[in-house]
Amino acid sequence: MTKHIFIGVDGGATKCVVRVEDETGSLLGLEVSGPANIRLSADQAWQSIHSALNNIFRPLSLSLADSSCQFHAGMGLAGCEVKEAYQAFLAHPHSLATLIVSSDSHTACLGAHGGQDGAIIIAGTGVVGFQIQQGKTVQVGGFGFPHDDEGGGAWLGLQAVRLTLQWLDGRLPASALASVVYSYFGEDQDQLISFANRANSTQFAVLAPLVIQQAEAGDQMAGAVLQQAAKFIDHIADTLGRQQLVSDKPLPCSLVGGIAPFLEPYLGSALRTRIRDCQLTPDAGAVLMVRQHLKQHKGAA
Repeated sequence: MTKHIFIGVDGGATKCVVRVEDETGSLLGLEVSGPANIRLSADQAWQSIHSALNNIFRPLSLSLADSSCQFHAGMGLAGCEVKEAYQAFLAHPHSLATLIVSSDSHTACLGAHGGQDGAIIIAGTGVVGFQIQQGKTVQVGGFGFPHDDEGGGAWLGLQAVRLTLQWLDGRLPASALASVVYSYFGEDQDQLISFANRANSTQFAVLAPLVIQQAEAGDQMAGAVLQQAAKFIDHIADTLGRQQLVSDKPLPCSLVGGIAPFLEPYLGSALRTRIRDCQLTPDAGAVLMVRQHLKQHKGAA
């Protein structure tokens, strides 16, 4: 008798989480592996996924080549918005019976609401909003830094640098935030300027904790940065809300990501009243995605 094995992947720029379940939904294994952002490298993403699967399968005496099993995978991967990257990933040879690939925000939203209708706003290094309602999906933001991703960790770091430079040349008064950022760079203006002109989103995001710490300590400038970040999050939520199919009952919304807990106190009441804890993790949401696909097509689920 054929066994049906379900694989869920939550793949990002720094790591991927791979989950394996049996037909009943029992967890067979969970493994963290390397990066799986297909925009950066489809080959690297597959390598990371296979590495995690091998670590899970080895003690179970399983293999993707096992003819007694059918493997069904749902993958939420960063970079899916880039058509060429998406196609390159799908074109990679594999032995999976089913492969459903979508964005990591899609599977995170599925997991957050247990497969039911709802919205999610991810505030990490970047920011993206995603909504699922009656099978219709809507994404707001998430187009990358610095042209988008306002309110995320990279944006917070960029504001910290900008405000520090404006303090150094006299455009702004002294503040605790500017002082700690300047100290971070050894009180060397040339080093700060060099960083500002070469840093990527990940490097700017390293400065985000300085903004958060100074805001919590009462610095007005740092607090104003968090207030502005929260306004961007509120705007994403409002935009998602305007695109609901039924507008009289706002969908529940989960707020996730490393920056999210620090922005929540600054959010408007309209969003705060909608916030719900996540029911499941994004990797579990990826499993839900492939199970839903198979149910719709009357296959194994």
